[in-house]
Amino acid sequence: MYVNHYDRFIKLDDGNKTIGIIFYQDKNGTLVEITLPEDNEQIFASKYQTVLPSKEELKHLIKNKN
Repeated sequence: MYVNHYDRFIKLDDGNKTIGIIFYQDKNGTLVEITLPEDNEQIFASKYQTVLPSKEELKHLIKNKN
């Protein structure tokens, strides 16, 4: 929802589509989700890694931060 809002109302016309990563933690667990634009064909980034951590690795990092 936030990614779509940003793309529709804030992003400049010449900007690439927005992606998002959602991190959420409460007493019942941790959630990690990646959002991509609908009909996504390519993702452009100014900085990237060839291998991203898995959702489980990200959950572990979040749990260990607290």
